[in-house]
Amino acid sequence: MDAEKDNMKTSDLPDIIIPGINTSAGIKQCGGFETYLELLGDIYGLIDKKSDETERFLETGDLRAFTTNVHSLKTTCRMLGHSELSDSFFELEKLGKEGSLEKAAALTPGVLSRFRGLKPLLEPYLPKAETKRFPFSAEDIAALLTELECSLEDFDINSAEVTMKKLLAYECGKELSDNLLRLSELVNDLEYDEASELAGALKITISR
Repeated sequence: MDAEKDNMKTSDLPDIIIPGINTSAGIKQCGGFETYLELLGDIYGLIDKKSDETERFLETGDLRAFTTNVHSLKTTCRMLGHSELSDSFFELEKLGKEGSLEKAAALTPGVLSRFRGLKPLLEPYLPKAETKRFPFSAEDIAALLTELECSLEDFDINSAEVTMKKLLAYECGKELSDNLLRLSELVNDLEYDEASELAGALKITISR
């Protein structure tokens, strides 16, 4: 019976058709349609920044940072349902780990061109729903920050995004709100180490 209900819910959802992307696989990876829509918006927002960073790391010969960046983009594209682009970033990741700067420099422009080409394809599907607000609760926010830290440690982009959306739904003072917005930017930009650091600091702050 539950499976039948799930099938009915899925069939009632509008189709998302994006060339080159297996949106059904992406929705399944994200655990649901609404979460997938949120992921589309997050990816749309990080394409330019992550592409520019990747190019800069190559230009400066920083293969460690380059490898970290393309690793995160590999995961992002897999969550999106774009297996071909995910595989391309995986190839760049392997080159980075091997220290093959010249080969990485030769292949990266084409991969990033395809990645940047996603922006106009994702734009029509950007979520516009308003977020329901909740009254401030130090206990709830601390619990969500702990949940976020676990997701970041596991490089679970889906869970991290969902938890971040919940955190942003709470009414907070200006300083905490600003810090949560900064935390959201770090999560969206896949800066997981810095995001985890900030989450830990915020837990200490709100517990005082």
